[in-house]
Amino acid sequence: MSPLTMNEIKSNAPSNVILIDRLSDTVRYRVKSNTKYTFIIFLEGNHDAQGKVEIEIEGSNADVKILGLLLGTGTSRLRLYTLQNHHKPSSVSDLLIKSVLFGKSKLYYEGLIKIGSGAQKSNAYQKNQVLLMSKDVWADSRPKLEILANDVRCTHGATIGKIDRELLFYLSSRGLNEKKASQLIISGFYQEVLDRIPDRNLSEKLSLRLDSLVVKYL
Repeated sequence: MSPLTMNEIKSNAPSNVILIDRLSDTVRYRVKSNTKYTFIIFLEGNHDAQGKVEIEIEGSNADVKILGLLLGTGTSRLRLYTLQNHHKPSSVSDLLIKSVLFGKSKLYYEGLIKIGSGAQKSNAYQKNQVLLMSKDVWADSRPKLEILANDVRCTHGATIGKIDRELLFYLSSRGLNEKKASQLIISGFYQEVLDRIPDRNLSEKLSLRLDSLVVKYL
């Protein structure tokens, strides 16, 4: 099955899943009480992109996922800023962004979790991971916290690294060439994000598109 275009994928997404495949200066979403939303940031290809995605959690008992699938190639420059802004108590936001960089691409990511003084019992999480596929790529990741309440749970973290050579050796010993082994590792790297997408059909379509792109650039 051939991968769908992003317009085709977006047109079939559920109403509570927001797919962002372009960055502008600032895009802002407001989340009300007792709602559940998933925001997916999907950036691909050899072009520059810069923008900020702000999630204003203005209600209580909201459940928000912010998921990122980024693929940098060529000489692309990606600059992404995210904001998880909790205004009311007892809501959850969980951000997971994974990026794979090929060629001479560069990524700068900065994410802020902000918990207002009226947002007690908020839970907020942020994790950004980057896989470097070339000696010429570059990545910088800066997670930040701003907490004005005292009864909250927040964690954040970032990792940047290359494919484990021992893992490549293990897969090659099982009969896979390096390209196929690398493809398998990258697919597994992205899978944690894909597994969090609540709509299985959408997850499979995005997975197929990612696989087609990764094969092209390996």
